[in-house]
Amino acid sequence: MNAKLTEDLIRSLSSPQSFQRGREYYRSNAISETCRQGDTLIGECEGSSAPYYQLRVKLDESGIKSASCTCEYDWGGICKHLVAFLLTYLHEPDRFVERKNLPDLLAGLDQDALLTLLSRLVDKDPSLYDWLESQAHLTQTRAAGPAATKTGKKRQTQVSAQNYKRQIKNILHGMDGYSSSERYWGLHSMVKELDGITDTARQFLESGDAEGALTILTTLLEEIAAEYGYFDDSDGDLGGFLDDLALPAAEAILTLNLSPSERDSLAHKLKPTINELSDYGVEEPALILAALEQGWGTAPLTDDDENDDEWDEEDSEDEWEEDDWEQADLTTATLNVLARQGKVEEYLSLCLQAHEYRRYAVKLVELGRIQEAVQTATKQLGYTHEALAVAQVLREKGSLSEALSIGEHGLSLEGDKSDLGNWLGLQEEAQGRSKMALQAYQAAFASHPSLQLYKTIERLSGEKWKSTRKWAMDILRSSHHHDVLAEVHLLEQDWDAAAKVTEGAEWDYHLLDRVADALIPHRPDWVIRVSTKQAQQLIDKTQSKYYQIATAWLEKTKKAYLQAGKQKEWQSFLSDLRMKYARRRALLEALKRL
Repeated sequence: MNAKLTEDLIRSLSSPQSFQRGREYYRSNAISETCRQGDTLIGECEGSSAPYYQLRVKLDESGIKSASCTCEYDWGGICKHLVAFLLTYLHEPDRFVERKNLPDLLAGLDQDALLTLLSRLVDKDPSLYDWLESQAHLTQTRAAGPAATKTGKKRQTQVSAQNYKRQIKNILHGMDGYSSSERYWGLHSMVKELDGITDTARQFLESGDAEGALTILTTLLEEIAAEYGYFDDSDGDLGGFLDDLALPAAEAILTLNLSPSERDSLAHKLKPTINELSDYGVEEPALILAALEQGWGTAPLTDDDENDDEWDEEDSEDEWEEDDWEQADLTTATLNVLARQGKVEEYLSLCLQAHEYRRYAVKLVELGRIQEAVQTATKQLGYTHEALAVAQVLREKGSLSEALSIGEHGLSLEGDKSDLGNWLGLQEEAQGRSKMALQAYQAAFASHPSLQLYKTIERLSGEKWKSTRKWAMDILRSSHHHDVLAEVHLLEQDWDAAAKVTEGAEWDYHLLDRVADALIPHRPDWVIRVSTKQAQQLIDKTQSKYYQIATAWLEKTKKAYLQAGKQKEWQSFLSDLRMKYARRRALLEALKRL
């Protein structure tokens, strides 16, 4: 077991809700098929939207290097399935069977043996051939390098549209025969598979093969559009995926510098597909047509832009029309192409024309023109996230004082200050600048409160904490962060206040769970009442999958009864429960834990 892996580390990587639910999954033995290959942990977890989710964790000397799960969770931190997986490894490492790393497993095989093994693998799963073909093409492209594209030399092996068409069709039809609800819940996982193909296209683009990238992206666009109406995309996952195709496709078009006739031909081919998607509300792929219409060159600017090198404050985002956003996206695509091709002066010139001051300043830092970058950032940046991006690059390049200066300036700009405040606070503290660190942390707290920030601000406030605390509590009471307010009350041992906040947010059962655990020693009667209510609601669903969670709530009920010295009352309550549900075998089995 990795000595750096602790329950506190797992907790820090997840939200309180995910940690609590993950602990419940761990206790219900939801993890299976566990093994360890060197520093990589592999396993499965029972799922609600799929029978099992695939889990993979990479360990290193600091604890956890990376962690992935095939579930749809995307709400910050690791998901509950990974929490359960890591808790299983932490507390039951013997369940993880040791297996050789793939390089070690194959090290003794010569080329002929490896080819034979690959052939057998493809015979077993023919769909792997398409993946191997695409990866072989990508490897050849990387070996040739971007220089081949710059010199106009064309790769001998071309990307096969038919190859990717087969792959995409296999993914799109992977849920054929499923019920409508199963297809709805499985859509997110399907989009993740499609993301893998998009990533390959981006790799081709970065490697200098824009033609190969465009082949993949347009094939994706056409194949998905043909099937789009058959999916319930009410959550927008598939539409968002198609939107994300537009920018790299536009970059590929601009990179290829197609002739007018080639652009017209491709536009004629794609226009019906893109218009059909627009009817579904998928608007972003229209950028592809705009790129074909414009061709290579810097994005055309409006008359006002041509006559004004300064940002017009009246040009607010609310006043922008659809054409403005499309032109901004084309400018972004052009800048990405210029950066990839190393055309620095053209890149900087377009940044200034298009008011892309963040990118301009970042590039100046990369070029070592630090003072120009600082002047541009101080004068031109309008949003907090832009200042953070420039400050971080300055810090990476060793210009610490300039980084702090831009970070401090960013606190006065518009936008959510959570990320900047947390980053800047750490930097300021490391330099012993407690006053500025406090200001940064307070800005972060005002945007996104947390218990950790609350404690940090208390530490740095010193004798001014009384007035600062009032400010912090006013923010918490006026925000929707009931969980942080309750945690603060628990920290300060104001048990009744914590209970009151929780009762006002009963929909947040994760919060209720945490507060109930904390109040068992202090307000056991309150815990008995709320835990019994939660357990009863789950039992009333009459579905066995909820019984483990219901029993977890009853465990709190038991602890609270015993804490209150009411052991006989607990036994009577449990006996009545077993009698009332004597015909529910699954529930009775779960109650044996008590």
